[in-house]
Amino acid sequence: MSELDIEKLCSGLFSDVMDRMGWKHQIITGFLKNKSTVNFMGRARTVLIETKDTDDENIRMGLSFLGQCKKGDILIVKGSKEFAYFGELMTKLSTQMCIEGVVIDGLTRDTNYTHSLEVTLPILAKGYSPIDIKGRGRVQQTDVPIRIDQVEIRPEDLIYCDNEAVCVIPKEIETEVIEKVKEKLADEERIANLIASKMSVDELLKQVTEF
Repeated sequence: MSELDIEKLCSGLFSDVMDRMGWKHQIITGFLKNKSTVNFMGRARTVLIETKDTDDENIRMGLSFLGQCKKGDILIVKGSKEFAYFGELMTKLSTQMCIEGVVIDGLTRDTNYTHSLEVTLPILAKGYSPIDIKGRGRVQQTDVPIRIDQVEIRPEDLIYCDNEAVCVIPKEIETEVIEKVKEKLADEERIANLIASKMSVDELLKQVTEF
């Protein structure tokens, strides 16, 4: 992972590479973001939320788990479309823990704060609501496999996020994906240089097999 220059990456690279490897359901789209541009990578740490009429939101489990996260981790929450999980205080705690970013399959809140300039933590969510988890749901499990849309996410999977998508790279193919992404980056740089040389399309097509 450290061999990749994150500034040169995009979700399209990972999507193309994993498509060719036969892993066609590793991309998740449809997230709103709290920053105008997001670009981060790290290891998945998962939280599973259940909808339940309860006075116990299991805050001890949720906060203890957050306290175990470290630099380079990405918090991925299987949340709810009925209530929000994660807001101002958890943003501050996550920033203190040097978490790379947060991805919530559900709602989050406190956007007056989380969208402010002082917040550096990227937060992706499916929507926003002031309605709180209290009395409506609880943290059920942490660091367990979860599923968002068609994509399974397991703890320690490699995650890359940008403006367009969340890319899930399973551990068993991570090394191969990284090598192929590096190769594709080099090939795209070569093509960009050919374009910059102002050669004709006919000449370009003699040297390029795909675009």
